[in-house]
Amino acid sequence: MNARHLFKRQYVRLKGWLTLGSIGILPRLIIAFASVGALAATANLIVENGVAILEHQRTVALERSELDAKQIIALRESMGRARTAAKSAELLSALGEFDRAVQEHADADSRASAERYVHTRNALDRTLGKYLAETGATPGQLARLIAEHKSSADQLVQARRARRELLTKYSGLVTGMDLRARTSIEQSWKTPSRAAAREPLLEVRAQIDAVRAAFAARGAFDARELDTGALAGAERSLAATLRTREPALRRSAGADWYQVMSSDVQALTTTRVALFRNEERRMATHDAFARQLRKLVELLPAGFPDAPLELGAQSDATTPASAAADAGPNRSLVAWVSAVVLVVLFYLCVATILSIVRPVRRLLAATHRLARGENARVVATGGIRELDTLTAAFNSMAHQLATARDAARDAQQRLEAKVEERTRQLQELAEQDPLTGIANRRQLFGALNEALQRASTCGERIGVFFLDIDNFKTLNDSMGHPYGDRVLIAIARRLEAIAQARGFAARFGGDEFTLVQQGAADAEEILAFGTAIVRAFDTPLQVDDREVIVSVSVGASVFPDHEQDAEALLRAADAALFRAKALGRSQLATFTPELLVTASARFAIEQRLRRAIQGDEFELFYQPLINIETHEVELVEALIRWRTPDGGYRSPDEFLTVAEESGLIVEISDWVLRTAICTAARWHRGAWSDARVAINVSPRQFLDYRFVNKLEELLREYDLPAHCLELELTESVLQTGAHTIRTLDQLRAIGVAIALDDFGTGYSSLASLQRLPLTRVKLDRSLIAGIDDNARSAAIARATIALCRGLGLDVTAEGVERVEQLAMLLPHRAISLQGYLFSRPVSVSGLLPLLERLPDLCKELKQAAQQLPVQTKFTTRTGERRKGGLTLVGE
Repeated sequence: MNARHLFKRQYVRLKGWLTLGSIGILPRLIIAFASVGALAATANLIVENGVAILEHQRTVALERSELDAKQIIALRESMGRARTAAKSAELLSALGEFDRAVQEHADADSRASAERYVHTRNALDRTLGKYLAETGATPGQLARLIAEHKSSADQLVQARRARRELLTKYSGLVTGMDLRARTSIEQSWKTPSRAAAREPLLEVRAQIDAVRAAFAARGAFDARELDTGALAGAERSLAATLRTREPALRRSAGADWYQVMSSDVQALTTTRVALFRNEERRMATHDAFARQLRKLVELLPAGFPDAPLELGAQSDATTPASAAADAGPNRSLVAWVSAVVLVVLFYLCVATILSIVRPVRRLLAATHRLARGENARVVATGGIRELDTLTAAFNSMAHQLATARDAARDAQQRLEAKVEERTRQLQELAEQDPLTGIANRRQLFGALNEALQRASTCGERIGVFFLDIDNFKTLNDSMGHPYGDRVLIAIARRLEAIAQARGFAARFGGDEFTLVQQGAADAEEILAFGTAIVRAFDTPLQVDDREVIVSVSVGASVFPDHEQDAEALLRAADAALFRAKALGRSQLATFTPELLVTASARFAIEQRLRRAIQGDEFELFYQPLINIETHEVELVEALIRWRTPDGGYRSPDEFLTVAEESGLIVEISDWVLRTAICTAARWHRGAWSDARVAINVSPRQFLDYRFVNKLEELLREYDLPAHCLELELTESVLQTGAHTIRTLDQLRAIGVAIALDDFGTGYSSLASLQRLPLTRVKLDRSLIAGIDDNARSAAIARATIALCRGLGLDVTAEGVERVEQLAMLLPHRAISLQGYLFSRPVSVSGLLPLLERLPDLCKELKQAAQQLPVQTKFTTRTGERRKGGLTLVGE
């Protein structure tokens, strides 16, 4: 056994020695290069000796014979042609580089390709000049062909660029049409009443897809298929569909939509024709480019001519024999050295191959075992030195992989357990609202669908209630979002208590919640439950040891009376919620079919408002406020109007509510502020230097923390003094919170006046008049409307005016429309009046002429009011008539 093992070791050692296994690659290469160098040195020595012999023979031959004049001339011409051929090779190389740069620039059209194109073009010009200078050739046909070749290259690049631009334009047109059609289809899906309008839209969409498919299938544009190809057919089909479906498409998508689509179809045809024409020009330019290249290659010499003469032909018979005799030993030496070198090289190659292949096979086998997950055994050495080093590294790596595999197996088991636990937790989070912990929208739909299935089987009714927290944004802005989140959590806890054992509660998003009542016997029970939800919030919430009073508006829908599925029931409850919010705070409203019509009309107004903002369809009118004593206009109030296509105007009452609900009021308010300031600045620097403008500010605009900074930027931009501006804010905006007072103080600090608009219609207390930094109070038209025939209205107006004047506030009476109202207001000094009695709102162009006429008109109205009887009759609240307890002076 030992002898056999010893023999095996000796055999392996002998095999390694024969294959040079212990020698690395570098020594092997050195041996090979040394062998080749020896062969080259021997050959060089022999060649040098042979060259000397040949030179001697050539000298002898030249001495014995004389070349005639024709042979010398032919020899010189041969040498000249050789030089010309070398120069032409350089020119052809520069031409080839230029052609490759042309092709690359035509394909890529990048900055790098453009630089290479210019570089090779300049190099071609330099090479041509060098060729003409050194060969002495005339720059005739060659220069002309190269110039034409460069011109064709420019045309080819331009044609390829035009092709890319046309392809991009065509693709953009198809994409735009597809997006337009898809948007209209999605809108039709949102409105069930427009189901019949989807068919023509879907047909147009299918034709657009056919055009896209035909366009994508075109690898090139063949002029022979200009009007007969698949792409042209698809375009004609699309145009025919638009023509045949024109009435339906105009009704469903609108005339503007149809006009744009028809224009795009015409643009598709125009672009396709341009593509075909451009392809004809490109192919013609490409053919001319190739023909010019062939002509240039044919015109230039391609190689060196053969020698016309064979020198030494007239040598005597003894010269070849002596040369052969001298060359014999040299040839023998070269043969022996070559044979030895070849044997050495062959041996090196075989030994190297065997020393590399076998270790590599062993390594590959071990690698496959590792890939299958097996623990690879130690790989035996026995190859070149580098592979032995690699084998040792592989054995170390295999050991580390085995250790790492065991560790990874343990980690995998721990990870799977952790993932299982996390999956369970995520499943819970996916069905719960992360803030309040109650059901979220996803769980709501699942639970509601299950409840609807049970109710369908049992014949029960289900009530779905949609809740919205009244004025929650004001609470958020005044108390901060973290406190607002805690209020939402408290509201969720109360809703859970309300829904306990009768259904479930969910948070729909933001400050919107949903309650589902199950097992109701009739609709009256559901309405009673909805009323209980509203009344439950009469009790204040306890949040951070503070009492917070909130109210909710609730919209209700009933299954199966109103809708049949979860989504429709929620949509119906949402529509009812809008009705509840319109009724005021803390209200319950039940769904009726008319609410969907109202919601649809509200949505239509919202869409038209968005187009109006983009189309600049708004205009500001101005109504003056007149001082009752001086008859002068103190300031004008800017009032927005919506200009309709027929030339009429829509009042703010028709669209501002929708703008508030949709959030568009911010853009509209910003436009009003900028336009009014711009107009006031133009008046201030022009015909009305004392111009002052009052602007109504929306709640969202005022509560924006950037509002004061925006206002200051506009005043600086239009160079308008701050005292020329007065902001009118309603009682719902001017809450006595810290944020409101801080904003008002900032506005007063820069010199902007603040007016409390519509005073007497909101919920603010009289104490807020003392706490807020106001400059003017505007009595609402509801207080002025009955001042001349209702004693209580007159008393309230008189007391309010006295209170405001006592606080040092300017007073304006709105809605003065009759002379009798003016007569009741004349005894009150230093107040201003506003109403149709003096002027309706007028446009910018009509205001300045109105200011000139108003003083005389005020005097006439004042005289007419003073001529009315001193005593007047008032109507009591019960409708009875009594005489006079109110005089114009003295009360």
